[in-house]
Parts: sequence; structure tokens; C-alpha cells
Amino acid sequence: MSDIPNRDQNNSIYGLPNTKLCPLAELGCTKDEKVKTTEKHFTTEEHQKRLVILAQNIIENKTSNSNNDSNIDDTTADLYKTHEKISKNIETLETLKDQLLHLSSTILQTHNLLKSCQTEIDDTKQNNEMQKNEINSMLTNEQVLESEANILKQQVEYRNQLAKSHLLDGSMIWRIENVLEKTYDAQSERQTSIYSPAFFTSESGYKLCVRLYLNGDGSARGTHVSIFLVILRGPYDAILQWPFSYRVSFCLYDQLTIMESGELKQAKHIIESFRPDTKSLSFQRPPLSMNIASGIPKFISLDEFNLPAPMNRYVINDTIFIKVLIDFIGIPRSMSAFIFSLNCALPKEIQQKLVDEEIKRRAEQVSS
Repeated sequence: MSDIPNRDQNNSIYGLPNTKLCPLAELGCTKDEKVKTTEKHFTTEEHQKRLVILAQNIIENKTSNSNNDSNIDDTTADLYKTHEKISKNIETLETLKDQLLHLSSTILQTHNLLKSCQTEIDDTKQNNEMQKNEINSMLTNEQVLESEANILKQQVEYRNQLAKSHLLDGSMIWRIENVLEKTYDAQSERQTSIYSPAFFTSESGYKLCVRLYLNGDGSARGTHVSIFLVILRGPYDAILQWPFSYRVSFCLYDQLTIMESGELKQAKHIIESFRPDTKSLSFQRPPLSMNIASGIPKFISLDEFNLPAPMNRYVINDTIFIKVLIDFIGIPRSMSAFIFSLNCALPKEIQQKLVDEEIKRRAEQVSS
């Protein structure tokens, strides 16, 4: 009770203003008029109740302040924790900084290495380009050598076939198989032409062969089949007459008509002839193994030659037959169809006899 100040003090106690009635008037304490002195009022039951209420308020205020202090302590603890985290983060940042410096150094080294590698790559590309050019040159040389080897191979084959067949009568029938494959080779320029077996006009005569372009040659390329005669260097050239000047005839057989009707129907053979240009080097005595081929560039159109199987007269079972005939005696050109229509199975002597008889018969018809 001694801590409670006098009611005449100028300040208030715990938020209670001074009053002439009772210091606890704001708590509902009313001074009884019968109580003459203030000290006696303080001992009254009513005042004591209000005093208990005041004490409770004071305790509550202290509890609130204690809670505030606890909150301050919690805040301080949080600050310490935050400080520790910041310190750890600073250490982490220092570590990251060191790692970044190391990475920067590594990147610089890698950049220098890449620059060196790029230089090596450029040098390698340049070397590869040089090697590519060398390879292309070698491929070109290889193609030339392969072409020459093919010619030599064909010549060897011709000699072998010649030894077997003894083609010595100035004519030859050339059987050509795998025509489709050979045509593809010609179109793709893998092998633009093929050679026939060599043949002689007699036992001591001219040595010849035929060169065939299944996709055409020169201006006829892609439009016609081209066929040429090639004069080969022979063992008796020194005693033969030059230039070669005898008429040459080619015949592509119409197999379809022969198979379907035999002699009952006139076959549509493709027959073409030419007489050599005696001024051309192609018909002079061969200085090398063979002369330049010469003949008929537009022998048969590719549209007709490449017809599908049911309509193609000339390519049957992927095979064609070409006959070449050298005319030494001046047979009339009108006799060509008769000569090529003769049965190939007949001996040469009989064929020649039939030709002579036909020439005589036609001469008699003209004279009569």
C-alpha cells in the first residue's frame, strides 16, 4: 500500500489520473461521503476490490513486457542464425569464386586448344583436297587403262574365237547376248561400244572386225544404234592392196518374222551398206593395232531397237544377230535383201551358187 502515491501528485498512476475522490476512481472506486478521511477510504472493502483489480493489471503488464523480452531474445537468436548463414554463404561464394577463376583458366586453355585444332583441321582439309585431286587423277588414269585393257581383252577374245571358227570368207555373223545389260553400259558410258570377233576376208586377206555402239555415237548418240567396220593390223598387210575399197554391208536380223513364219513371210531385216572413203585414214594400212572405225552412224533408231519384247523384231531372248558382208565382186545393191535372206545353215558354196543363179535370173528378166 505504501507504493501508492498521494492523490495530490501531478502524475497519474498506471494510467489513472489524479482525482479528488479516489486514485482508483477510473477502476470504479467511489469514495463514500461518510468516510471523512482518505486513509479510511483506502481500508474500505470497495477500495480493496479495486486495488486487487489494479494489481492484476500490473501483473498482466509485466507478463506482456516479459513476452516482449522473450520476443527480443528470439529475434536476437534469429539474427545470430542469419549471421551464421550469411557467413557460410560468404564462404560458399569465395569457393565459387575460386572455381570460376579455375573454370575461366580452363576455358582459356580450351579456347587455345580449339584454335590449334582448327588450324590442324584446316591443314587436314587442304591435304584431303590435294589427295582428292590426286585420287581423281588416278581414277581418270585408271579409266583410261581400263578402257585400253578392255580393248586388249576383246582383241585376245577375237584371236581365240578366230582360232576356233576360222572366219576366212569375207563374211561373219555376230551373235550378241545380254543386249539389255550392254545397252545400259552404253547409256551410262561405262562401256560405250563393243567389238565383234575378228575375221579375215581370206586365208591371206584383210583382218577386220565390227564395232557396235548400242546407244549411238557422235551425232547419233541417244537416237540410233551405230555400227562401224574396223580394219585391224594383219599378218599379210604388206602384200595387200591399200586403201581398202570394197563395199561393206550390215544386216540386223528380224528374228521374230523368221520364227513365226519362216520363209512364208518376208522378214524386215535392217540392211545398210557403205563404200569406204579411200582418202580416209580408216581404210589405209593400219600403222597400229587397229584403225579408226568408220561406217554407218544411224543404223537403226533406238525407238525401234528398244521396243518391248512382244513387239521387238530384233532383240529376242536378250540376243541379236548381225551379219557383215564384204563385196569383192560388185554384187548389185538390189541383191542385198536376197543374200541376207538365205538360210545361214547352207554351206558357203551353195549360198554363192544361189546368189549367182538369182543374179542370172534377174538379168534374164531385164533382157526379156
